[in-house]
Amino acid sequence: MSQLEQRLGPNLRLEWKLLNQGKASSLEFLRLCEKMIKVGEFLLAHDVAKAGLSKHKKDRKLSQKAAHALSKAGSPMMATKILEELVAGGDRDVETHSLLASAYKDLWEYSSDKESKIKYAELAIARYEEAYSTNSFDSLRTSQRKELETQYYPCINIAFMHFMSGELDKGRESAEKARQICQKLKDNGTYDYWIQVTEAESLLLLGSVDEAAFTYCSATKREESQPSQIASTRKQALQIASVYEDEEILGKVHQAFPKLGIVACSGHVIDGPGNARRFPPEAEPEVKRKIEEALEQMGASCGYSSAACGTDILFLETMAERGGETHVFLPFAKQEFIETSVRRAGGNWVSRFENVLDRATSVHYVTREGYNGEDSLFSFCNDIMLGFTTMRGRGLDENPKLLVFWDGKKGDVGGTGELVSRWKANFNEPMVIDAKEVLSSVSDSDKPPATHGETKPAHIMTADGLAKRVSRSVKVMLFADVAGFTKVTEDLTPVFVEKFLGGISEMIKKLSKAPAFVNTWGDSFFAVFDDLDDALNLSMQLRDYFTGDTWDELGLDDGLEVRISMHAGPVYEEFDPVLARRNFFGHHVNQAARIEPIVLPGSVFVSEIMAALLSFGHDDFDFEYVGNLELAKNYGSHPIYILQRTGYKDSI
Repeated sequence: MSQLEQRLGPNLRLEWKLLNQGKASSLEFLRLCEKMIKVGEFLLAHDVAKAGLSKHKKDRKLSQKAAHALSKAGSPMMATKILEELVAGGDRDVETHSLLASAYKDLWEYSSDKESKIKYAELAIARYEEAYSTNSFDSLRTSQRKELETQYYPCINIAFMHFMSGELDKGRESAEKARQICQKLKDNGTYDYWIQVTEAESLLLLGSVDEAAFTYCSATKREESQPSQIASTRKQALQIASVYEDEEILGKVHQAFPKLGIVACSGHVIDGPGNARRFPPEAEPEVKRKIEEALEQMGASCGYSSAACGTDILFLETMAERGGETHVFLPFAKQEFIETSVRRAGGNWVSRFENVLDRATSVHYVTREGYNGEDSLFSFCNDIMLGFTTMRGRGLDENPKLLVFWDGKKGDVGGTGELVSRWKANFNEPMVIDAKEVLSSVSDSDKPPATHGETKPAHIMTADGLAKRVSRSVKVMLFADVAGFTKVTEDLTPVFVEKFLGGISEMIKKLSKAPAFVNTWGDSFFAVFDDLDDALNLSMQLRDYFTGDTWDELGLDDGLEVRISMHAGPVYEEFDPVLARRNFFGHHVNQAARIEPIVLPGSVFVSEIMAALLSFGHDDFDFEYVGNLELAKNYGSHPIYILQRTGYKDSI
């Protein structure tokens, strides 16, 4: 079965929505979680496992899957917390030790300083060796075959960690042991995907590159192989190949693996009445054909796009025809998007829009409020779409691609030209379907007869007309609140105020640009930023200011910690008659505020929108998934991430 065909099963998100969580057994949660991990839906898998644990608190398998999903989602530090608790509770299960070792291995990989790399490498090796020795303990009660089936995984990872740490001889010694274990399993009639790729990795570590590449390639074609498994295998194989410093070896390993085919798409909309001739309706068949050819060439099976008439909808329809995933991004309320970006083309585009949304794997709104003539929302939507694309690529260790139908011109705010510039600045060269070339291949004589579809082009109020009524722009909001402030005695309040507000004041002076707005009340602080990097820098400095100072002069043995939340979105800027200055209001300000009360003291929690924005162009910062958490004041559940510096230069 091909990778594409494997994705044609039931919609897992719908299955999760329909699951009766109150009555579901731990096995039902576990099976759904496993299916999600197999297809790379790691964040959703974690949420399923976490929900299962709320009903079945001591289920070891669900705890293991929650940690496994977090590791796969790029959150190894959060995964170690779950697994270390299991080990501390006396868990000797091979899977637990192996998963913990794997999380330490990821931390070793992500760490940017030598000291952290050495520490996490040693922890990973120790845990893999513990898992390996646990097999010997278990073998007193099990058959030799069962023992072998649990030995090869920790053995090959011991080999990998030694090899990557520069201890090549130790690495190859363990690799030979792993190869022999795999051979014995084959002789006993046991040979699944993981055994085969372990054999391939052993061969690669031992220097048998061609044989390793052939074995990897064969394994990925097995019926039971899954995208997330292949991604994990490919990542480790490429790390080994890079040690050889031979581009030919790296190329052979690359070619041995298929990819999920993650593609973002953007392009021109169908020409409206009176517009310049750029994407006339008669060019649709040719554009559709070129999109089909491009997606086949890119091996695409996972697509990200908005849903305007023209390129977007053609892309989403073609992806669905291929049996792939489609993730749709809308910049504002659905009905207003239809009026601004779909109905304008006439014909049956509105029904086609509704159809691609019905068939979509997911639909995301930058804001559920209206358009209000603000073209900046289209730019913001593009950034969020690219961020989600990048996050998926990060989870599957794959560089995503961009497909555009474009005439090469800069264009309007939020248009294809702007998106291409953002992409090229952070990723690779996009695949371009040349709009001018397509236009030259069609003529006015190709124009189809007028259709009698259900819609007609709509009249949209101009941005100039709306701008007089609203004042809204995309901002980054930061809320901070001091945990433990009530422990400060009344007479020391002036000292606290001087240190807290004085410290923030000094931090603000060092930013490239002052915040658009700041306010304080008691032990709380609120700031609004135009610049994302300034907001990120202030959040980290503020967090470190508390964690790095013992605050002894306040008489607090346990010190103080701060809770910080961040979110981004379009907000209203209006005159505040109480403060006698302009202030910021709206749904997205409220969402930022509702995150803050649930923050782990000493941490910075950010929304999924923030994580998407962080995914490219902000190399000094990183994030880990925390979970789909209930926000304060019944604000509903939202995906939440924890902010940190890149390379695990700080601890969580």
